[in-house]
Amino acid sequence: MKGELKAWYEPLTPLSFLERIAYVMPDRIAVIDKDKCWTWKEFFDRVNRLSNALKGLGVKRGDNVAFLSRNFPPLLEAHYGIPLTGGAIVAINYRLSAPEIATIVNLSEARVMFVDAGVADRVNPDALPNVEVYINVFDGRDTYGETPAKELPGVGYEEFIAKAGDEYVRLGLKDENDIIAIDYTSGTTGTPKGCVYSHRSAYLHAIAKIIEHSVNAYSVYLWTLPMFHCNGWCWTWVTSGMGATNVCLPAPEPDHIWRLIKKHGVTHMAGAPIVFHRLGQYMDENGIDKFPNKVIMNVAAAPPPATMLRSMENKSGEIRHAYGLTETYGPFTICEWHPEWDALPDEQRLAMKMRQGVPDITAGYIRIVGSDGNDVPWDGKTVGEIIMRGNDVVQGYHKAPEENAKAFKDGWFYSGDGGVFHPDGYVEVKDRFKDVIISGGENIIGVEVENCVYQHPDVNEVVCFGKPDEKWGEVVKCLVHPKPGTFPTEEEIIAFCRERLAHFKCPKEIEFGEIPRTSAGKVQKFLLRNKEKRKADKR
Repeated sequence: MKGELKAWYEPLTPLSFLERIAYVMPDRIAVIDKDKCWTWKEFFDRVNRLSNALKGLGVKRGDNVAFLSRNFPPLLEAHYGIPLTGGAIVAINYRLSAPEIATIVNLSEARVMFVDAGVADRVNPDALPNVEVYINVFDGRDTYGETPAKELPGVGYEEFIAKAGDEYVRLGLKDENDIIAIDYTSGTTGTPKGCVYSHRSAYLHAIAKIIEHSVNAYSVYLWTLPMFHCNGWCWTWVTSGMGATNVCLPAPEPDHIWRLIKKHGVTHMAGAPIVFHRLGQYMDENGIDKFPNKVIMNVAAAPPPATMLRSMENKSGEIRHAYGLTETYGPFTICEWHPEWDALPDEQRLAMKMRQGVPDITAGYIRIVGSDGNDVPWDGKTVGEIIMRGNDVVQGYHKAPEENAKAFKDGWFYSGDGGVFHPDGYVEVKDRFKDVIISGGENIIGVEVENCVYQHPDVNEVVCFGKPDEKWGEVVKCLVHPKPGTFPTEEEIIAFCRERLAHFKCPKEIEFGEIPRTSAGKVQKFLLRNKEKRKADKR
């Protein structure tokens, strides 16, 4: 009989984590935010009130609810309260411009929108015709220096949930493939695409995180990764799986990170390599040798330089390196570590750790294919496009059939990333295909050049990209951000590279300045390429 309960089956959803942990560990601390904290039972009750308040607005299965906020508790609660209505959460990058945010909200067709008052200046209600209700996330404290607090016409978050009951109504999930979230890719390079996340895959991805990163009830997770970014790589649901503690942090400033690590005994963090690179610098500059305890770091978003890996290791940090995209719920692979690799010489061991590895325990399958669609040899040299399939791949883009046809073919998701397979089956990401520099017919991988420049003692950060050139088509240019108090020259860095790289790979020009990055820590190479193209067009 259709809809009949089955003793052998329950639809998978990460919402079940919270139901269980509130029963099993009601008095353990779930969330810490500055001088406030909530137990798992208190968090559970707040989630239920949020869900019931949204139901009172008519939010139901098939509806999408927008949420624009920094890493504050209401956004964490929304990852449970919104799906508990049957609807989907649309967590938005608050670093985007007002028009970009409006595009995402309108594409998602959200009627209800939560807005952190500290970033509400990025919201233009006149550009959001579908939004009927605004809920202001504002707690009367400071706004962490981001922007002056601003409230939109609407109700405050605490008032909104206070008026609702805290009775728990379990989600009657009939299909575990129902949508739990829609995550939009960056709107800075074209129309953003809404990646459709399901209850089932979010559950499995969270389980993989728990296993791969050794999460337990004693774990303390610091929110150095934006919750809006792939739902915090599903860490929003990971912590309730084992009853770990969440420590909220609105922005990953190194001094704030260190203070919270020391105060709360943080055991886990996640983010792009640049977050931990800057943390290591801060510790060095302030004479801090080590973390007070072992800290496991889930690092992805860009290949980490060996200098950062070594720095964190020396400070009792353990890097667990991963790779993925918004289309794969965040990290899809993990550099699964072999114990015998610990005995390798330092340089060889770090080279192993810089690889992106193999699919995590629940992810699925990964291939690297050439332009002919055939698999490249496992030789560590032949670059092809990384493609994936499995539980950690999204169902597609929200109402975007043309984009779906481009990215999803023959049962595989085509990432647009270039990589190689090593003989042991481990993947190493080389670069986005669009970021490969073609100079005189030779393909140059920017990451390889960056790793070389990073070895220079005066280099803090570096990014390499292609500059138009009449003779060679493109040549390598680097933007370097020097370490404080150092003044490296262009000639010095170019000579440094020519001693270590084939000459055709070496940068022909060095510029000094800040590296443009997204709020998730990804380098915005397209901005640098476009700048050089505009210069060339004027010539």
